[in-house]
Amino acid sequence: MNKKLQLITTHNYSLINYLKVFQKKLQLLDTTIQPQSNQQNGQLTFITSSIQIYSLYDSSNLFYLTEDNDTINILLNSDSNTNGCTQWFHFQVQALKPTVTIKFKILNNRRRQQLLTNFKPYTSKSTCFDLHYYKTNIHHPYYANDDAQIAKYQQLMHFYTLEFKFTFQNDEIVTFAYAQPYPLSRALSLTDYKTVGYTQLNNPIIQIKRGKAKQYVVILARQHPSETSGSFVVEQLINIINSSKYRYIIYPMVNPDGVFLGNSRCNLHGVDLNRKWINPQLSSEPEIYYIKSSLEKYKQKITMMVDLHGHSTKQHYFIYGCANNQNNNNEIKNFIAKFQNHSLFHMKHCSLETQANRKSTARQTFWYQYKVQFSITIEISLFGSLNGRFSDSDYKEIAQQIYDSIEKCNEPIADQTTLPVIDCLGNDQDESDSECEQDFVFEVAQKRDSYKEPKKFLFKQKTIQTETQCVQQEQQLKKLLLPQIKKIKSMTKSEHKSSTKMEFENQLKVKQDSFQKNFNIINYFPQRNTQPKRMSSIKKDLNLNKCPQIKVDQMKNY
Repeated sequence: MNKKLQLITTHNYSLINYLKVFQKKLQLLDTTIQPQSNQQNGQLTFITSSIQIYSLYDSSNLFYLTEDNDTINILLNSDSNTNGCTQWFHFQVQALKPTVTIKFKILNNRRRQQLLTNFKPYTSKSTCFDLHYYKTNIHHPYYANDDAQIAKYQQLMHFYTLEFKFTFQNDEIVTFAYAQPYPLSRALSLTDYKTVGYTQLNNPIIQIKRGKAKQYVVILARQHPSETSGSFVVEQLINIINSSKYRYIIYPMVNPDGVFLGNSRCNLHGVDLNRKWINPQLSSEPEIYYIKSSLEKYKQKITMMVDLHGHSTKQHYFIYGCANNQNNNNEIKNFIAKFQNHSLFHMKHCSLETQANRKSTARQTFWYQYKVQFSITIEISLFGSLNGRFSDSDYKEIAQQIYDSIEKCNEPIADQTTLPVIDCLGNDQDESDSECEQDFVFEVAQKRDSYKEPKKFLFKQKTIQTETQCVQQEQQLKKLLLPQIKKIKSMTKSEHKSSTKMEFENQLKVKQDSFQKNFNIINYFPQRNTQPKRMSSIKKDLNLNKCPQIKVDQMKNY
């Protein structure tokens, strides 16, 4: 990283120091405060005359805050070891007065397209009001940092402010979050689970099995910590599954470290786990490594894989599948058709596209590597349906519909004309809504590599090119090399011999004394990798430095 940009980061390579970005706006004197990690028990973070705020507990996210009259300005923590991946927030507030109204401003959100403009954040009691979501005005000259380099860097960054008000009654404690929280402790309270491995923070990676059969269905949830809707659905699935047709292998919390730390997308190492399924590394993504290892003996018997996610820009729930354009894919369409009469399901959001840059996702890896035809992602909106956020009864209804459809996935198609029309072609808007966070993750990975291993980073940077650039370079290389290759191929045998003899005669012009020394004869025949046949009659003395000794008289006769 440029040394000038190190002014705005911590550890000199990756983490944005939000205190320096917002220093002038928040009138901060100390910008050296470091983020703290969550603990098993939360603690009091901030206290005013009217409220006190708690954070640093399981799945919470709150880095720093200031008070301005009745307004609380909040800065969020980035995902661990990423360069500014912020979306998830979670904290608790307790009122110290009978009735008090407070305005909250979360300043450093980096997500532009969200349903927060139409739906309110999650609150455990009552609702917030006067909600606004807009671009943060740190670009305004009034808020520009006094340091010119930091001010210049501010212009390259885009943040969005979530602003809302809430009226507290008596001494009630209210939870505020991006979506309804589902912490790690709740997943570990599930019964009958087996631990298949441990994360970097020594959190267990748990596996639950249900049903009895020889064919297997794999269910994943919570690869991305902020997508809590997947956890609520998988908990309901665990309660209702009682199958004699399939054996269900369930991983209810794939990313326990990320959930506990209050991350939005990544694990402790700043890795998006849903981009590491092809070749996971134990050092950086132990979660996927242990899950794939535990499935190794079942991989030939897996009939279906279901990956549960949450969505922040679309409502209802819907399915992403995998399909080839070479066939009509009626089987997967027949499976999706079983959902179309469900009131909470949205058929138009469904897609069967597969993309090269998503090849290492769970859905495409199970489909391509394990040959699982029914390899799907079910996206459950974090903001529910048109009727509001999903309730516990809604999650139970969704889980029941998923379970019933899985049990009937191999039923024959009654009428092909009734199958839904689902796009199998590429459409960037049909995939995960978290690609902007993935860009940040990729960016910081490059910066982290450049800081630790600059040579490797330069090599990687050169190899990361678009397909058109590679084609152009290949064409230019052919233009340079083809004439030389043709010239070499067109040389006759006599021409090759004469060129060799000419080079040999030029070497004889060297002083006679130099020929008395030992030398490697290959040096005199640069066109050949072995000793020429014409020199086979020359006697060699291999006992002297294991190199041939050549007499000058012999060479002259030659």
